[in-house]
Amino acid sequence: MLTDILVYFTHAAVVVFGALTALWAVSVIAKDASLVDIFWGFGFLLVGAVCLYLVPVKTPYLILLASLPIIWGLRLTLYLAKRNLGHGEDKRYVNMRKRAEKKGMSEMAWRLRTLFSVYWGQGLLIMIVSAPVWVAMATELRVFPPESMGIINGVERMSIEGYDHTYIGILAIFGALLWLVGFLFEAIGDWQLARFIKRNKDYDGPKDEKPVMDKGLWKYTRHPNYFGNACMWWGIWLVACTAPWGWATIFAPIIMNYLLTNVSGKSLLESDMNKRKKYREYAERTSGFFPWPPKPKS
Repeated sequence: MLTDILVYFTHAAVVVFGALTALWAVSVIAKDASLVDIFWGFGFLLVGAVCLYLVPVKTPYLILLASLPIIWGLRLTLYLAKRNLGHGEDKRYVNMRKRAEKKGMSEMAWRLRTLFSVYWGQGLLIMIVSAPVWVAMATELRVFPPESMGIINGVERMSIEGYDHTYIGILAIFGALLWLVGFLFEAIGDWQLARFIKRNKDYDGPKDEKPVMDKGLWKYTRHPNYFGNACMWWGIWLVACTAPWGWATIFAPIIMNYLLTNVSGKSLLESDMNKRKKYREYAERTSGFFPWPPKPKS
């Protein structure tokens, strides 16, 4: 079992880090380190696709598990590509580069550093967070004699082409439904925000009075996209729990939640948004993460 896990992990890691290295080379030519942002969802797509390719028998359960990060990764990649491409290097990376240059680092040296700290750093996070996928897909299929089929430890099992595998049970169904709720939250939230930004792109008034998105899902949570993302990864983990040792990857959705709320998601975004009066007023009446009816305007 451990050997299988290592095989799936290393194959997926080689593909992910190889793709990131190629993308880094493109970013050096384009002088745009923020290309890595578009890769985030695509990295999980690659993990799901590689693992599905490796399994000797494509059972309904394995197809379900692999399809969740593949579908999410495809949507997020297309959305971020449409939003980000053609707008130059993101100001976060511009500021990072300027700080490095002030310390005497050349631009090329800084871009080389981004390969290890930014690009491969993202690859490491992708592999950690996607653990439910590569662990469950590596351990779900096992060779068993026919007499071991049936109800085993409360789980109904069957054999296909000599392999023992698990039915899509209640836990997997619940996990898939939770993933679907999260997928819709993220996709609809992104769509609503994109329309709002397009409507207000010509605003040139005072920064404090700049309109704030507080309609649709954004009326109930300041971050429907991050909430949806968290739901998806808890859903993927629940689906993975059907397979042996899937439960042991609980660290993955916990880490994703932490990233979304305390590192690169909510915390980072609001550190800048809270400088605006209208956003502070919006934050006072709107839930920070979990959807909840807003407080009345004062």
